[in-house]
Amino acid sequence: MILDTRTLIIVLVGIGVLLSIAAFLTWRAHRHITALAYWAGGALVGAGGLALVMLYGVWPPALVIPLSNALVAASYLLNWFGVRSFAGQRIPWRRGLALLTALTAGNLWFVVMANDVTARILIGSAGITGLSLLAAISLWRMGPEDKPGRAQRVTALVFLFHALFVAGRAALTAGSGPVDGILTPNLVQSAGFLEAIMAVTGWGFGFLAMTSERLQADLDRIGTIDPLTGAYNRRAFMKHADKELARAQRNGAPLTLLLLDLDRFKRVNDTFGHLAGDALLRLFSETVTARLRRTDLFGRYGGEEFCLLLPDTDRSGAAVLAEALRRDVAARPLPFQGHEIAASVSIGIAACRSGEDLDAALAAADLALYRAKRNGRNQVMLDEATA
Repeated sequence: MILDTRTLIIVLVGIGVLLSIAAFLTWRAHRHITALAYWAGGALVGAGGLALVMLYGVWPPALVIPLSNALVAASYLLNWFGVRSFAGQRIPWRRGLALLTALTAGNLWFVVMANDVTARILIGSAGITGLSLLAAISLWRMGPEDKPGRAQRVTALVFLFHALFVAGRAALTAGSGPVDGILTPNLVQSAGFLEAIMAVTGWGFGFLAMTSERLQADLDRIGTIDPLTGAYNRRAFMKHADKELARAQRNGAPLTLLLLDLDRFKRVNDTFGHLAGDALLRLFSETVTARLRRTDLFGRYGGEEFCLLLPDTDRSGAAVLAEALRRDVAARPLPFQGHEIAASVSIGIAACRSGEDLDAALAAADLALYRAKRNGRNQVMLDEATA
């Protein structure tokens, strides 16, 4: 079925404007996600480029054709820039502008020097295909800890399918002989604009869904991570620890709990101020996490006290790690305003025994920690019941 090309362009322009407004309003509410500004600009610029297509035959070809194609190419470029911004990557302005200049120059040549519609379609298709592939690859690869969200994967597939479709359409156009004009109704043009409508709508909603995933992840992080140290907060630690305890008891695997307490922390606050205390907590957290496995759970239990849960680790392995952590902390003083603030940590260790809940292990580790403090601090002590 052959559809009216101008009608399809009007629909595409309308969708572009609406998506631009949606992305812009979302960006206004969440200014830290600058990718939304790129995507809003890309949708609006693309809509402007397509609107100029309606003026083919009205305005001088040497003006309207290169300008409309440049705006459409710029919309894809801004989409790619937005994806890179979303991933926290550098924006390649020079390469992008060089590519845009080359595409525009090519279109201008085949308007002024040789009126070749097919050549212009091939040039535009090459730019769209390349930039869509770049967006698809960036989306597929990026993600928090190299784990892209579902919305990113789907949006990457939209860009990939669009790139393949545009490349295929260009091949059909090249093999079908001379083209009268982009507005001439035919099956290939109708299919091309219909696919463009679906693609623009698809990645527009994909960008908004990606933003929603990012915001939800931020909320989850706020609810589970201690903002000062980056460790789990107490509630999140207990939640994950209960799951690990249940798993260990099902499998009969060893599970060991450590309580870590910075020695004489109040003295640091009283002597150097709370900024120094906060910096010491951050340094301590960095020191501990540098030695941990991905499966270990590290949480701030309260104040200067921390919990460490070691799956598949018996008391001997936990004692080795605890002693290494004790040495690391003692060997890493905090530079602060011309001073070096020495620190030490006392550690209590308890095995999570079969049939007991996490509170029992915490109580046992707390008793061991008390013994370490009573015996002079800067020590590692095992729970007497497991020693």
